Amino acid sequence: MHHRHFASGLNGTIMQTQKVSFDNLLAPITREEFFSEYFGKKPLYIPGSDDKVAGLFGWTDLDEMLHEGRYWNDANLSLVVEGKALPSAEYSHSEDMDSGHAAARIDRAKLIECLKRKPSLILNFCQTQTAEIASLTATLESVFRASVELHIIASWENHKGYVSHFDYNDVLIFQTEGVKTWNVYEGRYEEPLKGTDHDRGKLMPQTDTLKGRLLMQPQLSTGDVLYLPKGQFHDALAASEATLHLSYRFEHSLGMDYMKMIMSNLHQLPSFREPLPHFDDTEAHDEKIGRLIEELATLVRDRNATEFAANYQKIISTQDAFQSFTLPSEEPILFYRVRHDQNFETLPVDEFPSDVLSWIKARDFFNRDQLINAFIQSGADRLDAMLINLEAARLIEKRL
Repeated sequence: MHHRHFASGLNGTIMQTQKVSFDNLLAPITREEFFSEYFGKKPLYIPGSDDKVAGLFGWTDLDEMLHEGRYWNDANLSLVVEGKALPSAEYSHSEDMDSGHAAARIDRAKLIECLKRKPSLILNFCQTQTAEIASLTATLESVFRASVELHIIASWENHKGYVSHFDYNDVLIFQTEGVKTWNVYEGRYEEPLKGTDHDRGKLMPQTDTLKGRLLMQPQLSTGDVLYLPKGQFHDALAASEATLHLSYRFEHSLGMDYMKMIMSNLHQLPSFREPLPHFDDTEAHDEKIGRLIEELATLVRDRNATEFAANYQKIISTQDAFQSFTLPSEEPILFYRVRHDQNFETLPVDEFPSDVLSWIKARDFFNRDQLINAFIQSGADRLDAMLINLEAARLIEKRL
């Protein structure tokens, strides 16, 4: 895309920078208020202003995205009317690929014709499509420590895309163009999960009963933010000629995921590879099951297993938005997450100058070269020593 750009670092290296902090996105709500009173608990509407999302994403950016014609297919672009997706054949065509599989590529002429009917246009998995979006994604990955997905949704006045429903994940919505009215209901389904009895599709016939009464009806305009915890019933309708918003979804690791990690390693234990005694031999069968339960309990509590799970969570939460390559250099980019849940105030001023700490605390993530560029007069060796000490104090954390 023509508008991708990153800030330059040492020796001409191209470096990703944070465009806006999480604190600024939430203002006037504080980070502490958000996580203690709202996150995972209840919806939050934050009135904003145009400058909060200035340059983040607009109609011109959407046009440029859609011009990348061969990128889009029926998996990452969809059109929805009253809760039903239009058949992909109406706006795409099959194209034989070298692998022998067929992909439904977007047909521009068909898509333009379909858009005359004013369906909601959804672009899926867009979390790194522009530099501005990638920076915001990196901020949210740093704060939420979860796998982040971005869905960009364009809709038109009095044409509803989705009917009342809930999402499987917590959602942060940033209104970037136009005005949209949201109906948020009192009903909230606890811990929904795809492919189970707690699947949204299976519950849709009960929606009118489950969603309950209207809880709030915010009208989002440019710069406004809306947070919806997973399972919260809602719907929305454009209140201006056309609207555009970013819908960020956070997929946190579940307890089930930890058990899947354990299960995937059971083959390493001989006792789990052995056949069970014949079921007629009740005593031997029960004794064998009992030993397996004991071994499984030991494995579940093993410190190596819990550390592996924690590292896995860290890796999947920063897999998309952070820049990895600076070819032809073979050196990796060293990014740090700032731990705003920790107390910086106890650090000795003589070892940690206040201007450097203020610079770090104003960010949710940064990379080593940015810090050195900002305080080159302090010397790279001294700043590297500070980074080591800050990480030891758990005030910052390397991106894995």
